[in-house]
Amino acid sequence: MHRRLHRPVAALCAALLLPALAACGSESSSAADEPDTTSESSSTAATTGELEEVSFSGDVGQSLAATWSSEVEAPKSTTVTTLVQGDGDAVEDGDGVSTYLYVGNGSTQKDLYSDYDTGAPETIPNTEEAGEVFRALFDGATYGSRVVAVTTATALFGENVEGNQLGIGVDDSVVLVADLVEKQAETPTPTDDKAHDASPDTMPSVVEKDGEPSALDFSGIEEPALDTPVQRVVLEQGDGAEVKATDTVEIDYLGATYEATEPFDESYSEQPLTSALSGLIQGWTIGLTGVKVGSRVLIQIPPAYGYGAQGSGAIPANATLWFVIDVLSVT
Repeated sequence: MHRRLHRPVAALCAALLLPALAACGSESSSAADEPDTTSESSSTAATTGELEEVSFSGDVGQSLAATWSSEVEAPKSTTVTTLVQGDGDAVEDGDGVSTYLYVGNGSTQKDLYSDYDTGAPETIPNTEEAGEVFRALFDGATYGSRVVAVTTATALFGENVEGNQLGIGVDDSVVLVADLVEKQAETPTPTDDKAHDASPDTMPSVVEKDGEPSALDFSGIEEPALDTPVQRVVLEQGDGAEVKATDTVEIDYLGATYEATEPFDESYSEQPLTSALSGLIQGWTIGLTGVKVGSRVLIQIPPAYGYGAQGSGAIPANATLWFVIDVLSVT
């Protein structure tokens, strides 16, 4: 399975768009190389209504389907249109905006990406990091709204426009729709970023089946405060090398949330996981550093070092995580 361990990233923005957009907004970028995305007030001309070339169906936060009727010409400057006016609070500077994002190529009239296909919204920061196009989408918007920007590949990707991962041509127009679902809840910051040796009676017990961990038993265990730092119990002490934060580890593991009757992920019934610690959630780096190969440990990870306020699949927002981990080898 191994799908719940990697560092959480926004489905599209963090991987594809935000780095480029942040570069677009930096002082080092050249305005002469980018289309003008400014209007009278901040960035973009905002209107309310529909697009003639493409229409969108589906309820905000539920679904979105595009119906193309003609090519969308590349604009001289980004324009923003509110398709559905939400009745929630105004999106404010600094908000983490839980957003279902759709991207279409207006020149080829093709759907390129939708968070509705992945089944979950992503959190986009309403900060300078997001870049001018997203800042324009959020400017003056309210939660519950469906907002569309018609822009260009260069405005969206900046210096990374050529060879962008969505395959949008340099001269193509881009249709970017954002369903602004809600303000993302904040995740409390742990009191420190170190692993603390915990008493076994404060941690769940390991349930085994056929000699392998199959679940965690939370009987008599109180749910910890969300700012509790990483807690660790060494259940079996190995005699191998100590794990370093820069290592690639081979491990077997089982993970569960508080009072869960079944794990959200495990490897004991499949194959061990081999991965660089730097590519996994931060709580693993904190909890496994210094542990000797051959050890079995039980680690409690606060949400800030796991999946935070956005959660991941079966892992809810701001969930504390527990992992029993067998450290098999390091390289």
